[in-house]
Amino acid sequence: MVLHGCQQCHEDIRAISNFDAIADRAGFIVVYPSVTSYRDIRMENCWGWWMAKEIRPGGGEVEDLWQIVEEVKEEFAVDPRRIHIAGLSSGGGMAVAAMVVHSPRIASGAVVAGLPYSESCLALAFGRRHKPVEQVVAAMNGAMGNAKRPVPIFIAHSRADEVIGIRAAENIRDSWATCFDIDTSTRTREHSGSIRGTPWTHTKYRGENRRTIIETLFLEGKAHGWYGGNPGAFSDPDAPDISKRMWRFFRRHPLEQAACVHDAKASLRAISRVA
Repeated sequence: MVLHGCQQCHEDIRAISNFDAIADRAGFIVVYPSVTSYRDIRMENCWGWWMAKEIRPGGGEVEDLWQIVEEVKEEFAVDPRRIHIAGLSSGGGMAVAAMVVHSPRIASGAVVAGLPYSESCLALAFGRRHKPVEQVVAAMNGAMGNAKRPVPIFIAHSRADEVIGIRAAENIRDSWATCFDIDTSTRTREHSGSIRGTPWTHTKYRGENRRTIIETLFLEGKAHGWYGGNPGAFSDPDAPDISKRMWRFFRRHPLEQAACVHDAKASLRAISRVA
């Protein structure tokens, strides 16, 4: 699942991300949900990543996204261990929310120029007032409850982004590390390079089971948008191809079998309550 940003629609993110081509080669399903209607004051086509009613368990847009997954599962053979989500900007913020709220169900996720769970809109360019990491972690724990699971996350962000500053990406990383007890003082692996004149650094942090739980790709000199994709609005082709990197990350991070069993039991309990 790939989510568009503000002032975009599903066709825009589909065009610039080029995930269709990757899906055709690798043989997976990709869907591009779109904001179709919403209440309150927002920029055009923005997901409600900062609104409690849109990111709480059991309701709002974050639940709408999971219902789309369920609809796809009814029509196609979907591996429950390999459901992944990614998003740009406001879609990145909503992807983070989905990873938190649906942590037992979503295998791994990626966020491009996005924001932490429950962050305020004051964190944007006009304010740059970020919630403390401890406050973000408290909101994450409250949303996950007993179903808490460390969802592997890939975070891509440019240090030159003037719409959503690099602090937002650092706070996603640090909130994930604090919430899931990941030691970010010791890098599992870090390597740097330059692609088409864009310097980048890719850093990995491992969890208890030796898998990487957090990976960051921090770039230099790029504006707000999708990196390394096709030309278009909010896209910069002269950068590392993050769609390919995301797919490699997703492929390495299927949902653990134990988590699948837990989710199945939870679904059966929910059906029983309805019955």
